[in-house]
Amino acid sequence: MTTAILSLLGVIVGAMLQFFFARHLEGKRHHREVRAKAYADYLQCVSELANVQPQRQSVEGRQLGARTADAKCRVSLYGSAAVVSAFASFERLGATMNTSEQRSAFTAMVGAMREDALGGSSVQAADLEIVLLGAHDAT
Repeated sequence: MTTAILSLLGVIVGAMLQFFFARHLEGKRHHREVRAKAYADYLQCVSELANVQPQRQSVEGRQLGARTADAKCRVSLYGSAAVVSAFASFERLGATMNTSEQRSAFTAMVGAMREDALGGSSVQAADLEIVLLGAHDAT
């Protein structure tokens, strides 16, 4: 009788632990996905801005501005401290790519996003800058 009760108790405790661990891992996975999507959405907006350059007052320009603001808000909400700090540095410089300092700040921000989204996977800043901005713009 005691063995049966202990066995049943073990099964119940095991099921509860499995449930809580699965729930915890699902929450972490969801947060990681939301964070990575915010990073990707912001970078897509930057790419559209650089390649399409819609007029700010046009419907397309206002929609792109709204999507960019939304992505920035999600980055500030879900992003790691390192990403938010790198993002703030880029914004302080004007959030454009006109100077080598601005391009370096943008590259550092994308590098921080990459490390955060991929769990520490780093790449050389110079290589990342060439991929993002092209060889002729890289510092």
